[in-house]
Amino acid sequence: MRHSKGLKTEVLGKVRGGRRVSEVAQEHGVRESTVRSWIERDTQSPKGETLELSRLKRENEALLRMVGQLSFEADLKEKKRARESR
Repeated sequence: MRHSKGLKTEVLGKVRGGRRVSEVAQEHGVRESTVRSWIERDTQSPKGETLELSRLKRENEALLRMVGQLSFEADLKEKKRARESR
């Protein structure tokens, strides 16, 4: 089955942006193996580099969410302590 250049570009962009290959493949109705072969043939970066960058972006987003949650909880505790000490 042939896929349009636009679809390939969109899929590769989402993977480079940090999305999982499996997630993007399912979203667009394309086999994971097809997406991985597009990554291998992509001239912008080596396959391993593209997948590693995607993984690191997901990890970074998870860490940022975690830091945000911890900061929020610390702020709530601080406000509670301030109210109790009045």
